[in-house]
Amino acid sequence: MAATWKHPTLGPFAFEGMGWTKVVDVPAFKACSYDTGYSNAPRSTGKHRLTFATFGESDVPSPAKVALADRLLANQAPLVDAIATALWEDFNGRGSESGMWWHGDLATAAKSWKGLKLPPPAKPADVLPGLQLGRIIVRDGFPRHPADPIIELAFHAAFEEEHGVSILTDGQSILGVGYNLDVMPYDYTPSITRRFG
Repeated sequence: MAATWKHPTLGPFAFEGMGWTKVVDVPAFKACSYDTGYSNAPRSTGKHRLTFATFGESDVPSPAKVALADRLLANQAPLVDAIATALWEDFNGRGSESGMWWHGDLATAAKSWKGLKLPPPAKPADVLPGLQLGRIIVRDGFPRHPADPIIELAFHAAFEEEHGVSILTDGQSILGVGYNLDVMPYDYTPSITRRFG
């Protein structure tokens, strides 16, 4: 039987693999309507897995992580708009630099919309049918970065089927865009540890 943890307002969570998990109601994310065609990733119903990433069953989410999840849940509609705008700007080579292949390459990214039988994106909201939220992960931040903890929104994406697309957020702003589980904040340079000598 899976270990459980109960928060006074968020309710019960079960420990699964990477942390404390439950399905939460996030209806604003139904706008991210991409259907992968796979039975384990159908079109969004507005209910998605929220995971507090931890090091084990004895590690319960900190008050800061819970507050961050609360902020996302309360701010989901404006956040969906911010995600659409961030990706639109990235596709058009504007705004913060993601470092991803699609930065400034709307033409290549837009080819995926043909497979969806939709016109190519012409404005930020048109990006949403190419996304489907897979998981919300509240995790520790990055060394020397002010956002700690941080949320990773992991999406299936029509324009990046192999790796998926993740968005980093503080529950209000978009802090980074990249591949699932490999995303870093904008303008972040990880420290390099010398292994020898």
